[in-house]
Amino acid sequence: METMMKIKTALKLAPSTCDEDYNRRKREMKDLSTAIRNYNTAMEKAKVSSRRLVEALTEASRVFETLCNYPNISDCTKDCALGLVASMNRIEGTTFPEFNVAMDSTVITATHGLKALYDECERLEGKRNKVMHEYDTYREEVSKKETEYQRKSKSLLKSKYYNTEVARRDELEAAFDSADQKFKDTHDQLMQSRSVASTDALNAFVSCMSRFLQAISEEFERLKGSSEYVLPVLHNIMRAGCESD
Repeated sequence: METMMKIKTALKLAPSTCDEDYNRRKREMKDLSTAIRNYNTAMEKAKVSSRRLVEALTEASRVFETLCNYPNISDCTKDCALGLVASMNRIEGTTFPEFNVAMDSTVITATHGLKALYDECERLEGKRNKVMHEYDTYREEVSKKETEYQRKSKSLLKSKYYNTEVARRDELEAAFDSADQKFKDTHDQLMQSRSVASTDALNAFVSCMSRFLQAISEEFERLKGSSEYVLPVLHNIMRAGCESD
């Protein structure tokens, strides 16, 4: 009982197993966790920014509709203003909702598999570290006892708990080796998946934004053609009116 109390007390005091390969993997996991979190934040910001763009353009279309609502404004100019309103109604009613659905279904979900594998790797890391701490404690306890008995020239056969502690140490060492390998194998898989997931996510985002911006561009290209046609016609009408005066 006394020995077990010492072991429990030493749980936070025993020297830790040093593993530079593990430390590297730990840093890579931390970097990946930050990257996934930042990815989700950035994609949500992209959705919000796109919504604000649509809202701003819709507001602008209504301003032009009001601005052109005057008897002296030519019908062709009014038609252009109404065309802008109609375009924004299509963008607001169809283009933007489709963009939102695509962002949620293809872009934001593109890293879900990677995040699930990260969570599993993190779970295995926690299991590995728990076993390691217990192993380190028993290893240190056995080492201290061996040093103490050697210093006193005493036989370890006289120790009541030595054989039990050694057996437990060896058992924990095997458990640690197994847990450590499972963590590292999963980490290797995680880093491989990172490459694929990053490519998929980038492609999904670029494709989604391209379709959204192209749809807006097509609406404004049509409006541009109409407004460019109206402008010289209006100038000719005004010039003719001035000459008749």
